[in-house]
Amino acid sequence: MAIHLEKITATVDAYLSAYPEEREALAPLIQALGKGFDFTSRRRYPAHITAGVILLDDQERVLQIHHRGLGRWLNPGGHCEPHDKSLTGTALRELAEECGIRPEDIEQVGGEDALPIQIDVHPIPASDVRAEPAHRHFDFRFAFRTGANVVALGEDRQAVAHRWHPLRALGDAVLAARLTA
Repeated sequence: MAIHLEKITATVDAYLSAYPEEREALAPLIQALGKGFDFTSRRRYPAHITAGVILLDDQERVLQIHHRGLGRWLNPGGHCEPHDKSLTGTALRELAEECGIRPEDIEQVGGEDALPIQIDVHPIPASDVRAEPAHRHFDFRFAFRTGANVVALGEDRQAVAHRWHPLRALGDAVLAARLTA
């Protein structure tokens, strides 16, 4: 059963109650949800909902993967699949697939029912290889901590390398403040 748009809308509403200053940045997401279109489907355009993990270790470093297709360092995460039951579930599945880190090796910042630590709207370039037009991702990012030092690149090989990057070096002061509060 796919993630219901009502649940996604409720998550966005709760997030904006906590972070009302982000309403303008999330306007494209709010408009898309208002249309009632299934943005959890990877085959629908002009946007997709994705979920990811911001994973901190005990040295305040963030796990990043080098994404083969985009050629950039990113947080683990990806598209919702039809069998995903929640945004957090999508994020955890992607973390396991891309990095081999199991849910029992991590703890969610803020507890099991925590809001995303960040929702990001960003463009994705067109891909002739995947036959995808340029589109947007509405990325729901959930924060977790781990004491485990286990990272093994997943079988899907979208991630070709990983690193633990200092949180403060990411250059996102708002995210750093939320994670260290």
